[in-house]
Amino acid sequence: MDKMIDFIKFLFYAIIILMNLTSCKDSSIIKNKRNHKISTKSQKKNSIINNDTIPFDYKEIFKLKKNKNISKLAYIYFNMGLYFLNKSKSDSAFYYFNHSKEAFLIENNYKFIGKSLINIAITQANEGDYIGSEESAVEALRYIKDLQNNTLLSAAYNCLAISKTELKDYDEAIKYYNMALQSSTNKISSINIKNNVAVVNIKAGNYINAIKILNNLNKDPFLSNLPLHQARIIDNLAYAKWLLNPYFKADKDFYYSLKVREQYSDLLGQIANHYHLSEYYENNNAKKAIFHANKMYDIALKLGNLDDQQVAIKKIIPITSQSSSIKYYFNLYEKISDSINSKRVQAKNKFALMSYEVERNKEENASLKAENAQKSYQLLKQSVIFGSLSFLAILILVFLIFWYQRRKAKFRQEKTEEVHRTKLKYSKKIHDEVANGIYFLMVQLENNSDIRPTKIIDELELLYQKSRDISHDAEFNLDLKDDFSITLRNMIKPYGAKYTKIILIGNEPHIWENISINKKEEIYYILKELMTNMKKHSKADIVTLKFKKEDSTIIIEYSDNGIGLSGSFINSYKDLTDIKKRLNPIQGSYFIDSEKKRGFAIKIIISI
Repeated sequence: MDKMIDFIKFLFYAIIILMNLTSCKDSSIIKNKRNHKISTKSQKKNSIINNDTIPFDYKEIFKLKKNKNISKLAYIYFNMGLYFLNKSKSDSAFYYFNHSKEAFLIENNYKFIGKSLINIAITQANEGDYIGSEESAVEALRYIKDLQNNTLLSAAYNCLAISKTELKDYDEAIKYYNMALQSSTNKISSINIKNNVAVVNIKAGNYINAIKILNNLNKDPFLSNLPLHQARIIDNLAYAKWLLNPYFKADKDFYYSLKVREQYSDLLGQIANHYHLSEYYENNNAKKAIFHANKMYDIALKLGNLDDQQVAIKKIIPITSQSSSIKYYFNLYEKISDSINSKRVQAKNKFALMSYEVERNKEENASLKAENAQKSYQLLKQSVIFGSLSFLAILILVFLIFWYQRRKAKFRQEKTEEVHRTKLKYSKKIHDEVANGIYFLMVQLENNSDIRPTKIIDELELLYQKSRDISHDAEFNLDLKDDFSITLRNMIKPYGAKYTKIILIGNEPHIWENISINKKEEIYYILKELMTNMKKHSKADIVTLKFKKEDSTIIIEYSDNGIGLSGSFINSYKDLTDIKKRLNPIQGSYFIDSEKKRGFAIKIIISI
């Protein structure tokens, strides 16, 4: 009978592990929600909205919209977003921050555009939408990068670090936390960031690095007036030491931290301590392990924190000895998992719908403007109709006079165009195969001083062969036998220099499945053209390339924060005509974001 019970326990535990492989090795920031609150706490004082003023503010919004007072409306939207974010009402917060962003865009207020986007990123992270949070934080950086505002930069990098941590990209998370630390101007904020770097090291299994960071923090005399911060550091330090050495006696430090957190009613901190104590006693005192896991569950239930409830139940199942209890906890675990998944899906859908509504409103406003312009045009047309008829009569007469001459010239023009097309054909080949190849080699030499001479010779030999092929009218085909995502990454990587960061999003192997070689080759040269123009002219320090597959199309979104389509830079984009010629045969099209206030953005859509 005992063997049967043990088998049932093992079976249930194995199923749970397979269903949820995520590990929570530091409950001090189990879902990083404490970090999110750190980012918004300092903003709370800026919000002048409360429960009593909400009805007034709704009326004020209606009045301001009617009077088209965009400037004041933007700040009302922003404060409404802060109010709902502090109330943990993510959908409302997301809605108002989105509207504040759009209003501040009209005002060209880059500081508050960045603030709105950072708060959107925080809201998305709070609801588990970490990819969306990352995209919003990257967008915020485009607007605040040149403002020299360290507080905003630190907040944006902190958002990126949180998202990378939750997506288990720990190296990137540490990189962004260090960037946030460089921008931090607040001592407490710096301590929190260093603690978070240590936590990410613990998650990554780098216990020695974590211990070194936490030991230095623990020696800081500044912490003597911050008992809760000190308790968190002592707790994490003991946990890292115990993970490094299972014989380390960590219970004394765990209980000390727990006592401090109970004294100051720090419920999130208590959850962390009970998790550490449950794990600490798991293999040598099942009774205590279950006790602390239950305490963790009770506090998480009180806070309405489903993630921590799930973690607590997951700790209880493998160490409980009663088969009836295993069944109860297993059913409870499944119920909580369903609730978490449902909540996150609903949040993502709501965020997507609200973003769509904002874009639709912009389109409706543009349509209304076009309608008003059309009415004005009709009035103007009626006032000059007789003059127009006279002009039309003259135009017809001129057409009849020159029609015969144009007909005779048509044949000569066709011959000229044929010659021109032939020139363009070879010019295009030389530009794509030789000129861009030479510039690509220059970029590699510029960014990689250790490149082998034999590699340079091989590249030059390849360029020589291409030029010979062109002279013999032979077609040159790009070798695309390797994974196309790797081919693109290797082509794009050299364009990222010391002061230019290139962010690739969505360039995964499955994106390029079922795409013909011909279309891949055209995509390769189109992106190479964009990167070459960026390198030569844009002066951008952040470049983003995002790849998506939707239904039967591939969507490529390029954007940078350079000088945009202005000054001498516009001349470099005359090659957009060549891009269009490349896209036409492969059922593709492009759209330039002409409303973008900063930098350059183009969306390329290709039918699969």
